[in-house]
Amino acid sequence: MNRAERAEATRARIMEAAIEAVGELGFAGASIARIADGAGIAHGTFYNYFESRQVLLDQLLPMISLELLDHVRAKVAQAPDDPVARERARITGFFEFLRDTPHLFAMLHEGEFHARAGFQQHVEMQTASYERAMAYEAKRGNLRETDPEKLRVIGRMLMSARDYLSAHYCMRDGRVVAPPDHVVETYMEFVVAGLFK
Repeated sequence: MNRAERAEATRARIMEAAIEAVGELGFAGASIARIADGAGIAHGTFYNYFESRQVLLDQLLPMISLELLDHVRAKVAQAPDDPVARERARITGFFEFLRDTPHLFAMLHEGEFHARAGFQQHVEMQTASYERAMAYEAKRGNLRETDPEKLRVIGRMLMSARDYLSAHYCMRDGRVVAPPDHVVETYMEFVVAGLFK
């Protein structure tokens, strides 16, 4: 690797080590020393890549948020061309990603307090994605509601449902697991009855 590639690889290792540290110890326990050790670098080297610990922590959620969006988009793209199937793909894609990326759970539930800038960016990214999805379905005549202001509220309601359902059903014995089948079925029944024509 050339110098730029080595630098990028080191930066990626630092971010991965930070994600691991936050997932295991929470934001408060993710010290620079712990992160540097996890990345296999000297503690002082950390500052060649990040101005401060807070700057790094604020970049974690947006990075994982992009991965989440990519995962859900892929699930939606594989779904049948049907609004209900697309919404099922969104909710099941979210739960799958959460199961496969367990550190996201700690980041989502602590980020609002320990990485506010990153948390806000994550919320904005996810909100924009849901607004695009609702606009797509409304344009095709699939929704009961078409008012853009009300669709923004609906998007936030669906995001909130994901958050609270995962908090209640996806953490078992210290592990992040898929929710029981009836959780997705109940969510879908509720959303289909209230949202889709």
